[in-house]
Amino acid sequence: MDSSGATQLFFSAVHPERSSEFRATAPPKQVIKDGRREITMCCTNCGKFSTAEEEVKLKRCDVVSISIANSLIWLRISTSAQSHCIALGIAKGIIVIRPNHKIHCSPELGAGIQPLIKSVTGNPMLEFYIQVCLAIRFHLHDLRKLTAAERETCIRAPLLVHIDVGIEPTKIAQYMNLYTYPDEYDEDEMEGMLQLHDLVSPWPGIRERLRTLSDINIEVWKRARMSADEDGDQDRAVVLVEFVNDFKQSVTCAIVVGEEAIETVRRAEPFTMQSAITGKETKKPLSIASCFEYINTHIRSDHKNRLLLRAPMRNVDKELIRNLGRKVDSYATRALKVKMDREHVYIRHSAEFVAEHAMLRQRTIGEEHQIEGPPMNRNERRRLEREKKKEQKRKHK
Repeated sequence: MDSSGATQLFFSAVHPERSSEFRATAPPKQVIKDGRREITMCCTNCGKFSTAEEEVKLKRCDVVSISIANSLIWLRISTSAQSHCIALGIAKGIIVIRPNHKIHCSPELGAGIQPLIKSVTGNPMLEFYIQVCLAIRFHLHDLRKLTAAERETCIRAPLLVHIDVGIEPTKIAQYMNLYTYPDEYDEDEMEGMLQLHDLVSPWPGIRERLRTLSDINIEVWKRARMSADEDGDQDRAVVLVEFVNDFKQSVTCAIVVGEEAIETVRRAEPFTMQSAITGKETKKPLSIASCFEYINTHIRSDHKNRLLLRAPMRNVDKELIRNLGRKVDSYATRALKVKMDREHVYIRHSAEFVAEHAMLRQRTIGEEHQIEGPPMNRNERRRLEREKKKEQKRKHK
């Protein structure tokens, strides 16, 4: 059958043990909420702090209103020359760095990724796997091969990575429809979830720093480094992780890479994944790619929003997927393409469906001329059986 003009219908399959596996590995919702509430705010203009002990209302931008999570300081950039606040980060905090934020501000963006990133950094399991990715990226598991002086120099150097994220439909069939039919398919209400696309760094390794950090990044890192030292993590690397959503929103979080994450990289135990369609098990070596796929699969399994990582799909979120389907070349679409090529959930298992009436029409050609032979469909068979019974009754009368 010629399928050149056929319409593709997308269906998804869910592994029967997905829910039980999710419940066994996900932290309690209250743990995530507690992590989101660990906030310290400060205005660098007036020096006032907003903490749990002393509530201070910091003035906010008249267009953008963004709070900061996990021991971090407040960022505000105002249009008024008399009132200008800059964010400075502490420890595992979040900061929105937008010196030209007015360019990207629009009502359709809403809160965007900011509350979702708070839930990621407040989730001990998800943050742990991000630490594993950072350890792999900067070869932190190999630093013991260096001298003590070299190791200290590397660990106490400012590091930066860039993670592209997006909000994608929770139903993979909806994603594939947006991707395959970018100009035809849409739904008004579509539930979305945070997904990690790609991780890049301006440096190939911890000892090859080729790009100078901005003044804001340096200040954030210094305060994060100071906080880590106070917590006894002098021998742990502090990495600035910049979460970027299609360059429309950017959130930076300072993360301390712990010893457990480094030991996990040294053990390098693979992930085991099983297809819900074929049942085939696949072992994937420990890598940034496999960690991202595990994180994204874990988030996808959370159909009750226990991780607080679900949000309504916005038009800008849909357009990113559509643009990839249209083959629009941009940094964001390339990062999303990396994710699609990497993850098993996007693999298509083709199954050709033929309309029933077409099958009947093809099979029953010339049937009206047949005296004997089996009927070609159930209705026709029943009709013939009824006529046969009537004929038998007439013969017995």
